[in-house]
Amino acid sequence: MRILWIEDFGDVPKPEAHVLAIFKDLLGENILDQWDSDKIKLKRKPQGLLQFCQQYSVDIEAILCRDYHDFKAIADNDTVLQDIDVILIDINLSAGVDPAKPIPAGYQHEKGGFYIYNTLIHEGFPDSHICFLTGEKISSLISFEQQCEQIFMPKKPLSFEKTDSEFARLRVWLNDKRTDAYLTLRRGILNVLDEIEGNANIDLTEPFKKEVPVNKETFLEGLRFMLSSHRMPSEDKRQHLYRTLCDYLTKYFDRFSGRDLYRGKYKKDGFEIGVLKEYSIPLYFVRNWVAHNILNNPKSEFLAQDVGFLFTLVIKGMFDYSSIERFKLLYSYPVVNDSDLQTCLIDLQNRHYSYSGQCEIFELIRLKGERNWNRNLSTEDFVAQMYASFLFCCVELKARTKVKPFTDNMARREGSGYWVNLTYRIDSQGDNLFESLKSIAYHRLKDRNF
Repeated sequence: MRILWIEDFGDVPKPEAHVLAIFKDLLGENILDQWDSDKIKLKRKPQGLLQFCQQYSVDIEAILCRDYHDFKAIADNDTVLQDIDVILIDINLSAGVDPAKPIPAGYQHEKGGFYIYNTLIHEGFPDSHICFLTGEKISSLISFEQQCEQIFMPKKPLSFEKTDSEFARLRVWLNDKRTDAYLTLRRGILNVLDEIEGNANIDLTEPFKKEVPVNKETFLEGLRFMLSSHRMPSEDKRQHLYRTLCDYLTKYFDRFSGRDLYRGKYKKDGFEIGVLKEYSIPLYFVRNWVAHNILNNPKSEFLAQDVGFLFTLVIKGMFDYSSIERFKLLYSYPVVNDSDLQTCLIDLQNRHYSYSGQCEIFELIRLKGERNWNRNLSTEDFVAQMYASFLFCCVELKARTKVKPFTDNMARREGSGYWVNLTYRIDSQGDNLFESLKSIAYHRLKDRNF
């Protein structure tokens, strides 16, 4: 979560205590122990909080503004403001200001927080993500609230006093924002885009440089644009956004051939390269289902957890980059062992993929999306099919050691050879990302009662 904190510390005798009163729940006890052991003290430099978060990989970032001029520098940069999730505003911003710097007509530093609030609302920042912090009594907000009513702003701004009991309420509010599934998804995607754009060594994998090459910059910019709004969509609009994201994210995976991809290959124009099929097969299927407009039934609704999973597959498949750690707040699942996973896959095959006319598991999953093959498209859970296709990628056919020759009759028909008994074996080949995603896929199938 990225927080913009506008505070001049004019009425705060101990800035360090003030910082901890607000952020200690977000930092956590273990991190605070590290803070104490390293003797990191703010000493009236609260921006040290940001440095601390970066040093210890805390999943919050706090950007500090001390006055109107600091805020103006941020507000003039659309990219920075777009990347803010929550804003905390002190009302009185008069401490330490430079009188030589120009201010807008009618602006008063003593009420600077109100001016900034109005500016943010005008720019489209949602009021539900803004709160006031004041060292004065909440009654100081009454006149401002009355003015809001006069200009038909129906909702009073959220406010907290700088007291222990109010800080406790503020921390609850901040934690609710931090753990909100949609905000976690949005922030995670934006952070991953920052990481890819800021690292010249992260490049497209070979399949996406062939045939019609993907324009990396355009792909990333388009994804960022789709998440440019801070406003949290309603449930109906959120579902539309999720499906649109899945459409956009998977559009380049139609370059694969199913038959080749099932075997971990990408073939085109005389060349052949290997691909990690577990990160491409589910996206190949989703792309087909989106293109044929069959992902819009009620059983196939996406949650933030599902979009985060799909996004992680895309980033791994297209850039060979692991991003799942950016979405860890979405997943609190225990690790699945191979025994439980094997039981799950046997159950899936018995209930969903037992068809005498076809034995290739991935082809059976593909056929689930064919209108002339599956008469139950309107009740099919294609999000669950995505997870199933991912999990079946960890199953390999292995030959048993005992073999026996063909019978004489069989040998005459087929030529000389041997019967080989085959068994399915779970094998994820020590891939750490796959191990993490394996547990998520298993539990999401359970959540969806598939």
